[in-house]
Amino acid sequence: MKYIAICPQGLEDITQKELKELLKVSSKIIMPGRVLFETEQVQKLIVKTRSIIKIYTFVQECKAIQDIKPFPVVSPFRVVCSNKGGGEFSSQQIEKDVGAQFFAQGYSVDLKNPKTIVFVDVLDDRILVGVDCTPELLSRRKYRIKIHNQSLNACIAYGLVRLSGYCGKKMLVDPFAKDGVIAIEAALYKKGNIIAYDALFPHVKNVEVNATLAHVRKDMTISRIEPEWLDTKFQDDEIDFVVCAIPFVSKTQSEHEVRLLYKEFLAHLSYILHKKGRLVVIAPSLTLFKEMASSLKIVEERSVSTSNLSYSVVVFKK
Repeated sequence: MKYIAICPQGLEDITQKELKELLKVSSKIIMPGRVLFETEQVQKLIVKTRSIIKIYTFVQECKAIQDIKPFPVVSPFRVVCSNKGGGEFSSQQIEKDVGAQFFAQGYSVDLKNPKTIVFVDVLDDRILVGVDCTPELLSRRKYRIKIHNQSLNACIAYGLVRLSGYCGKKMLVDPFAKDGVIAIEAALYKKGNIIAYDALFPHVKNVEVNATLAHVRKDMTISRIEPEWLDTKFQDDEIDFVVCAIPFVSKTQSEHEVRLLYKEFLAHLSYILHKKGRLVVIAPSLTLFKEMASSLKIVEERSVSTSNLSYSVVVFKK
């Protein structure tokens, strides 16, 4: 059966890699954030995936809402629409119109407890239709009880870990852990020497709570460390991977404060990052960080987005 995986835009290749690893299947990027694949083991994927936000069966593609043709479903049903730039019609109107077409075929409706969720995926000028396999978003990790207001989507956090090249055993450090999502996703992917630091005690406590709920607390080192003390915790060239959501200029942090933080962080990193190590950073904008990180070499850059949030991601090496 054909399925479509919804993943963060800009990380489709990570989802393709995961599909190959978990199911041994090839896949195709058909739209930004949409990966098409075939399998008879979709339940295995639902349980194990860390890069996918939602999965639905692929039934048809249409150019207009009125071209959607009702297909056999188990009653009662409801229609759910994801509308990203789909023209003049709202998601609610699309759900109503498509639902009316299925209702006209004799299928009953239950908005609260449907047996089938018809999923209408509208992205720009393309419309994909299928049946929702994951009514609860796969990106909503059950361990995330304590969430920082600048925290990342867990699928993006996992993607950053994979972009770093981390594959277990070696050392991965997040020096700006916030609620720990990057370090926790790394530990859930592969056990290794994973370290989560933050300068604030409440953040450290939140990381500990989330890591405990994720059953990886024993697999991580969690501590309160100011960025300016990083070089006291490691030997030269000791860290293999640094993956972090870097602080950025905002209402609570001025450009002057951020510049000082970047300067100290990069100075320490020049000593403690292994000569073959990787630094992966993410922020709404990385213009200032790239300007100040001129001593590092850029391996790759990409834009990553999900819902209404967009980020810049850069992978550096020494």
